[in-house]
Amino acid sequence: VNALKTKKSGYEFTLAGTPVQTKSGINWDVSLNISTFQDKYDELPPGQSVYNTFFKKGDRVDKFYGSAFVRTPDGQIINDAAGKPLANPVPQFLGYLNAKYQWGIYNKINWKNLSLGFQFDGSVGGVTTDYMHNKTMRGGRNIETAEGALGAARKSDNDHAGDPAYPGVYVGEGVVVSNGVAINYDGSTGAVLNYKDLQFGANTHTTQVQDYVSKYYGISEANLMSKTFAKLREVTISYDLPAKWLGKSFISKVSLSLVGRNLVYFYKDKRFKDVDLDQYNYSTSGTGLQSPTTRRYGFNINVVF
Repeated sequence: VNALKTKKSGYEFTLAGTPVQTKSGINWDVSLNISTFQDKYDELPPGQSVYNTFFKKGDRVDKFYGSAFVRTPDGQIINDAAGKPLANPVPQFLGYLNAKYQWGIYNKINWKNLSLGFQFDGSVGGVTTDYMHNKTMRGGRNIETAEGALGAARKSDNDHAGDPAYPGVYVGEGVVVSNGVAINYDGSTGAVLNYKDLQFGANTHTTQVQDYVSKYYGISEANLMSKTFAKLREVTISYDLPAKWLGKSFISKVSLSLVGRNLVYFYKDKRFKDVDLDQYNYSTSGTGLQSPTTRRYGFNINVVF
């Protein structure tokens, strides 16, 4: 009862080699790893052709649906009569939660008793929504609400605090329906059915910043973030004590290592740079509570008897 089956399939490739090996004792070893997978609904519960509103047999489990802006055929945001963005009444497909593929490359360079190892890795593709971005924008605590056009308008809002007649000065992006015709939506897909009846004009309605961002960032699409990132995952510097220092003791080898992890984090969109996407590598509807990537350092002593 209520049973369903999913099928996960994927590939993983590893390539390793030694590009440099010299008589003077310099060695350079490299390994590259790439992996990808997809998880799909292989069998739905008996008698169901659609599962959980949106999913059909053969669909990927990580299809992500959320609230989205209503747009013109050329992609502009449509605003309501007050100049605030409209949200589609039907959740829309916003992308896949899982990455297209993940990759890692590890290098180790040895020279006599000294070695240097460093690893880069990351993920390409996939999306999610940033919960903290949503809350800090709508709560007026995000630095973005005090920068640029929002910042200038916010100062004006503050200067007119307590004035009930003050309409605000911020004008949001996009257009409004200029001929007064109501938008007709498909109840199943959310598609706009009467584009041919709608006329659009530039949005010129002013609003106060907090009212606008609360509406704008209450829509999932506004907080959508790419899950593509890269990290300098680890750097290790090691030194093997010379064998003659150990003499005829019962210790055969001693290695001293300095290790640093998560040293550099590469992410393109500065709005979400403090999210450590390692926490959200696999399917999840959003980031939830989160912490930024954390650098860690250590000193290791390895002894072989």
